[in-house]
Amino acid sequence: MNAGSSATNRAAALGAGRRPGLWTRLLIALGLREEPEPPQAAVPWLVGAEGEAATQALIDVLLEEGWTVLHDLGLPRSKSNVDHILIPPSAEGIIVLDSKRWRANWLTSARNGRLYCGEEDRHYDAEKAAFLARFVRDVVGLVDLPVLPALVIHGSAVAGGHLQVAVDDWPRPLHVFGPEILLAHLRERAGTPDARRAARVAARVAQTLSPYAEGDA
Repeated sequence: MNAGSSATNRAAALGAGRRPGLWTRLLIALGLREEPEPPQAAVPWLVGAEGEAATQALIDVLLEEGWTVLHDLGLPRSKSNVDHILIPPSAEGIIVLDSKRWRANWLTSARNGRLYCGEEDRHYDAEKAAFLARFVRDVVGLVDLPVLPALVIHGSAVAGGHLQVAVDDWPRPLHVFGPEILLAHLRERAGTPDARRAARVAARVAQTLSPYAEGDA
C-alpha cells in the first residue's frame, strides 16, 4: 500500500478532488473561474498525505539495501494507522516512523524537553508516535525486539536536523528528524544482515498488521 492512501481517502470523503459540474468546468477552461479549493475539513488530510508520500519517496530506496519498508498499516481494534514501518537488514528492531508536514516558515525545535513548531506546542505528536510504537510492540508481540518510534518533519526545518525529546511512559528519547538526514540515521541502524531473522520478523509484522482500511476498528 502506498503511503498517504488512507489520508487521501479521508480527504476525498470530505469532498477533496470532487469533480466540478460541466458548466463550472467550462468556465474554468475559459479562464473565467479558478479551480475550486478543497473543503477546509479536507486540508489537514491532504497535507498529511503529502508528508507521508514524501517520506515514502525518501525511504523506499532502502528496499534495495535489504530493508523491509511498509506503509499505511492499520492497527487491530483501532482507528489509528501507522505511517511507515521499517525493519533493518539485521532485524535488530522495528522502527515506527510517523510523517508530518508542518509550516515551512516555522522552526521545529525542542524546549524544556517538549516539541514545538514555531510557537505551537506539538508535543502531542511525539506522544502519539510513542503510543503507536507501544501499540505495534504489543500487537507484534516479539518481546525481545526493541520498537523505536520516530518522527520525520517535512516543510518546517528541524533545528540541527535532529532532535530528541522525552515522552512520558516511554523509556528512551524519541527522535525527530528532518528529511535531509533521515536516511543517514536509518542506515546507521542497518547492522549485520541476517536474512532469515529479517524474514521472520517481517512475516510476523505482516501477520499482525494489515494495510489500513476505513472501518478497521
